[in-house]
Amino acid sequence: VMFGSCGSLNREATRGKFIVPTESYRGEGCSYYFAAPSDYITVENARKLSAIFTELGVPHVTGRVWTTDAMIRETAGLVVEMELAGVQAVCSFYGLSLYNFLEAGDVLEESGYDVANLRGANHDLGKLYIALETALRI
Repeated sequence: VMFGSCGSLNREATRGKFIVPTESYRGEGCSYYFAAPSDYITVENARKLSAIFTELGVPHVTGRVWTTDAMIRETAGLVVEMELAGVQAVCSFYGLSLYNFLEAGDVLEESGYDVANLRGANHDLGKLYIALETALRI
Protein backbone atom coordinates (compact mmCIF):
# COMPACT_ATOMS: atom_id res chain seq x y z
CA VAL A 1 0.00 0.00 0.00
CA MET A 2 1.51 3.29 -1.11
CA PHE A 3 0.11 6.72 -0.38
CA GLY A 4 1.25 10.29 -0.74
CA SER A 5 0.41 13.79 -1.82
CA CYS A 6 -0.21 15.26 -5.24
CA GLY A 7 -0.91 18.55 -6.90
CA SER A 8 -4.43 19.15 -8.11
CA LEU A 9 -5.63 21.11 -11.08
CA ASN A 10 -9.28 20.96 -10.01
CA ARG A 11 -9.98 22.05 -6.43
CA GLU A 12 -13.67 21.14 -6.56
CA ALA A 13 -13.06 17.57 -7.76
CA THR A 14 -10.50 16.73 -5.09
CA ARG A 15 -11.40 18.84 -2.02
CA GLY A 16 -11.99 16.61 0.99
CA LYS A 17 -11.46 13.42 -1.00
CA PHE A 18 -8.60 11.03 -1.63
CA ILE A 19 -7.65 10.22 -5.18
CA VAL A 20 -7.47 6.56 -6.26
CA PRO A 21 -5.54 6.60 -9.54
CA THR A 22 -6.79 4.31 -12.30
CA GLU A 23 -4.07 5.12 -14.83
CA SER A 24 -0.96 7.24 -14.83
CA TYR A 25 0.32 9.28 -17.74
CA ARG A 26 3.97 8.35 -18.02
CA GLY A 27 6.07 11.49 -18.01
CA GLU A 28 8.87 10.39 -15.69
CA GLY A 29 11.12 7.87 -17.43
CA CYS A 30 11.58 5.12 -14.79
CA SER A 31 8.53 3.18 -15.93
CA TYR A 32 10.01 2.76 -19.41
CA TYR A 33 12.75 0.53 -17.98
CA PHE A 34 10.17 -1.95 -16.66
CA ALA A 35 7.19 -1.76 -19.05
CA ALA A 36 6.69 -1.48 -22.79
CA PRO A 37 6.31 2.09 -24.08
CA SER A 38 2.80 3.55 -23.91
CA ASP A 39 1.27 6.86 -22.93
CA TYR A 40 -0.45 5.45 -19.82
CA ILE A 41 0.17 2.65 -17.38
CA THR A 42 -2.83 1.00 -15.73
CA VAL A 43 -2.92 1.06 -11.94
CA GLU A 44 -3.92 -2.55 -11.60
CA ASN A 45 -5.70 -2.58 -8.22
CA ALA A 46 -7.55 0.72 -8.49
CA ARG A 47 -10.98 -0.93 -8.64
CA LYS A 48 -10.24 -3.13 -5.61
CA LEU A 49 -8.94 -0.14 -3.62
CA SER A 50 -11.97 1.95 -4.53
CA ALA A 51 -14.23 -0.86 -3.28
CA ILE A 52 -12.27 -1.03 -0.01
CA PHE A 53 -12.54 2.74 0.41
CA THR A 54 -16.29 2.54 -0.18
CA GLU A 55 -16.54 -0.22 2.44
CA LEU A 56 -14.53 1.90 4.91
CA GLY A 57 -16.53 5.06 4.13
CA VAL A 58 -13.43 6.90 2.89
CA PRO A 59 -14.44 9.75 0.55
CA HIS A 60 -12.59 9.40 -2.74
CA VAL A 61 -12.60 9.97 -6.46
CA THR A 62 -11.03 7.82 -9.16
CA GLY A 63 -9.31 8.85 -12.33
CA ARG A 64 -6.14 9.33 -14.31
CA VAL A 65 -3.09 11.04 -12.86
CA TRP A 66 0.11 12.33 -14.38
CA THR A 67 3.47 11.09 -13.11
CA THR A 68 6.23 13.54 -13.91
CA ASP A 69 9.46 14.65 -12.33
CA ALA A 70 9.91 17.61 -14.65
CA MET A 71 8.93 21.21 -14.23
CA ILE A 72 6.67 21.45 -17.25
CA ARG A 73 3.16 22.65 -17.90
CA GLU A 74 0.39 20.64 -16.22
CA THR A 75 -2.35 19.01 -18.26
CA ALA A 76 -5.89 20.15 -17.39
CA GLY A 77 -8.07 17.60 -15.64
CA LEU A 78 -5.30 15.59 -13.97
CA VAL A 79 -3.56 15.53 -10.64
CA VAL A 80 0.20 15.46 -10.78
CA GLU A 81 2.54 13.36 -8.67
CA MET A 82 6.05 11.95 -9.01
CA GLU A 83 6.24 8.20 -8.36
CA LEU A 84 3.22 6.16 -9.35
CA ALA A 85 3.98 5.20 -12.98
CA GLY A 86 7.45 3.96 -12.08
CA VAL A 87 6.30 2.10 -8.97
CA GLN A 88 3.43 0.40 -10.84
CA ALA A 89 5.79 -0.62 -13.65
CA VAL A 90 8.25 -2.14 -11.16
CA CYS A 91 5.45 -3.94 -9.29
CA SER A 92 4.00 -5.34 -12.52
CA PHE A 93 7.44 -6.42 -13.71
CA TYR A 94 8.13 -8.34 -10.48
CA GLY A 95 4.57 -9.63 -9.97
CA LEU A 96 3.81 -7.49 -6.92
CA SER A 97 0.45 -5.92 -6.04
CA LEU A 98 0.26 -2.15 -5.62
CA TYR A 99 -2.57 -0.24 -3.95
CA ASN A 100 -2.08 3.53 -4.27
CA PHE A 101 -3.99 6.55 -3.06
CA LEU A 102 -3.20 10.25 -2.98
CA GLU A 103 -4.27 13.42 -1.21
CA ALA A 104 -4.20 16.77 -2.98
CA GLY A 105 -2.00 19.18 -1.09
CA ASP A 106 -1.47 22.02 -3.51
CA VAL A 107 -3.71 23.42 -6.21
CA LEU A 108 -2.73 25.22 -9.39
CA GLU A 109 -5.56 27.28 -10.82
CA GLU A 110 -5.95 30.35 -13.01
CA SER A 111 -6.23 32.41 -9.82
CA GLY A 112 -2.80 31.27 -8.64
CA TYR A 113 -0.96 28.55 -6.78
CA ASP A 114 -2.36 27.51 -3.37
CA VAL A 115 -0.16 25.43 -1.07
CA ALA A 116 -2.31 25.79 2.05
CA ASN A 117 -2.99 22.05 2.34
CA LEU A 118 0.46 20.78 1.35
CA ARG A 119 1.79 20.22 4.88
CA GLY A 120 -1.32 18.27 5.92
CA ALA A 121 -1.27 16.17 2.76
CA ASN A 122 2.36 15.27 3.32
CA HIS A 123 2.30 14.69 7.08
CA ASP A 124 -1.19 13.51 8.07
CA LEU A 125 -1.27 10.27 10.07
CA GLY A 126 -4.84 9.67 8.89
CA LYS A 127 -3.52 8.25 5.62
CA LEU A 128 -1.40 5.74 7.56
CA TYR A 129 -4.48 4.49 9.42
CA ILE A 130 -6.40 4.18 6.15
CA ALA A 131 -3.45 2.27 4.64
CA LEU A 132 -3.39 -0.11 7.62
CA GLU A 133 -7.15 -0.75 7.39
CA THR A 134 -6.73 -1.32 3.65
CA ALA A 135 -3.92 -3.83 4.25
CA LEU A 136 -6.16 -5.78 6.62
CA ARG A 137 -8.74 -6.16 3.84
CA ILE A 138 -6.36 -7.15 1.04
